[in-house]
Amino acid sequence: MKKRNAVILSAALGISASFCTYAADFGHEQTLTISGKPAYLAETSARVLANQNATAPELVEDITDGFGAKKIPGYKLMVMGRTYSMAAETKPPKQGQTQWRENAYVHRGIKLYLGIPVAGGKMDLANAKLINIGVVDDDGGSAPHVPEEKIRPVGKQLMGKDTKIEKAKLRISELDFPDMDKGETSGGGVRLEAEAFIDGKPVHTKINSTFARFYTGKPASAGAFKADARLMK
Repeated sequence: MKKRNAVILSAALGISASFCTYAADFGHEQTLTISGKPAYLAETSARVLANQNATAPELVEDITDGFGAKKIPGYKLMVMGRTYSMAAETKPPKQGQTQWRENAYVHRGIKLYLGIPVAGGKMDLANAKLINIGVVDDDGGSAPHVPEEKIRPVGKQLMGKDTKIEKAKLRISELDFPDMDKGETSGGGVRLEAEAFIDGKPVHTKINSTFARFYTGKPASAGAFKADARLMK
C-alpha cells in the first residue's frame, strides 16, 4: 500500500495518523563522520518513551524538561545508528527473570535523543528538537585487530559531564513508528540529519532507514530520556 493511500485509509477509519506505521520508502542509509573521518554504521534502531502498556508513545508535558522558554508537550525518542557486536546470553538476568540476556559491545555509533512536539494529535517534525546526544568513537575501526579476537575493541564515549557542545542542529523530514498496538519490534523508520561540535570535534550524521530494532521504555524509565541543558540553550 502506498503511503498516501495508508493516510487516507487511516483517516477514513478514524485512526490517528500521529504514530501509525505506513509503507514509507525508507532506505538503508546511516552515515556518521567524526572530525571528517567516516565511521561505518551497520544499522539504525530506536527506543521510544511509551505509555504503561507500550501500545503508543507517551505524551509528556514538556520535551525540554524545563530547560526551554516554555513547556512543549510531545514525544521522546532515541534514534541509534551503530555498529556493535552481540554476545548471546552472557549478561545476568534481571531481578525476577531467569533468562540470561544478550550483551552488546558498541564499537562506534551515535545516539540522538529527540523531542517531537505534538499538537492536536499530530507530530510537528519541523520543530523537533535534539535534546541530548551520545557519540561512541573508535577512530573508524582503526584499532589493531587479529582474527583470533572475535570482538573488536569498543569505542570511547565522547560525551561527558564537562563536555562542551556547540552548534547542534537537527532536521527531520519523516518519522514513522512500527505498529506499537500490535507489539511490533521493528519497522517504521526515519529520515534525518544532525550535527554538533563536541569538544571542538565536528560530528555529522545522516539517516534514511527503517528501524531494525524498535524498543520501548515505560514512563518509569523517563529519566533515561532526559534533556541535557547544554543543548537547550
